[in-house]
Amino acid sequence: MNAQPVRTAAPRTGLGEGPRLDAASATLSWVDITSGRLWLAGVRPDAPPGDLLAAPRLLLGLPGNLGCAVRAGEGEDWLLGHGAAVLRWRPGTDPVPVLGLEPDEGRAHLNDGAVAPDGRFWIGSMSAVKPLRPWGRLHAVDAGRTPPTAAVLHDGLLASNGIGWSPDGSRAYVVDSGHRVVHRLRQDGRGGLIPDGPALEVAGGVPDGLTVDDEGGVWVALWDGAAVVRFDAEGAERDRIPFPCSRPTACALVGTRLVVTTARVEGEEASGWTYAVDVGVGGPAARRAALAPDGPHGPAVPPDRGGTS
Repeated sequence: MNAQPVRTAAPRTGLGEGPRLDAASATLSWVDITSGRLWLAGVRPDAPPGDLLAAPRLLLGLPGNLGCAVRAGEGEDWLLGHGAAVLRWRPGTDPVPVLGLEPDEGRAHLNDGAVAPDGRFWIGSMSAVKPLRPWGRLHAVDAGRTPPTAAVLHDGLLASNGIGWSPDGSRAYVVDSGHRVVHRLRQDGRGGLIPDGPALEVAGGVPDGLTVDDEGGVWVALWDGAAVVRFDAEGAERDRIPFPCSRPTACALVGTRLVVTTARVEGEEASGWTYAVDVGVGGPAARRAALAPDGPHGPAVPPDRGGTS
């Protein structure tokens, strides 16, 4: 593929991550993890890649790391992965704790997340200790219940990262950046996940965030790989798009434009910006998480062991 990434109007970030297209509002959101910031911009899918994002604005700033943010319900609510807990937030209000998912933020903290076909918020955690330990877990949060509940779907991860699903929803893709693989998984009928084919081993960088297109192709950003790579549904590499900076972090499709966030690297003037590139194939907008009506959340329910693999 000869397409060239073009810088968008999004501001420079320290560690841009988690771009999510919301169809209802025609906006793209993303986080700057290390600054605890949530950003939002309008989208113009038919514009040239460099003009894809319009009027970016800062929505929220929190102390500490903001691992990810997804829209929830039919209004203006969000679910946030912050530290070791999931928060619920609506503009103009203070964030409200929903569930604590990791018992010790100094051991493991939340990272990337996405909304599954059934409306649950899947969010992974990663070891906070280096060298990385197998303390990361993949959680499924059901914020549509009162009180909300959570289950552990998968554990033993070093650094849970990008999450996506095949077009029919039968297969989940979950990155473990620590092991440099993309797991292909399916539900086992008991609430857990089991392998659905061998994990994808990614060459030339560390797999980070991902998105899945309408043809079942899996786009994976390569940290320290200066590229985004596309695998087909069978797991074969089909495309590799070079980037002008070493650390692409995550990607999302807006029409046929692939939006790619990056991390700032000292000495790399092209790093930390958000890029767009026309890849000739579209993908679905992000789902919104199920959300219970307004009102007290009730006591937090500790995660249930839903099965591991």
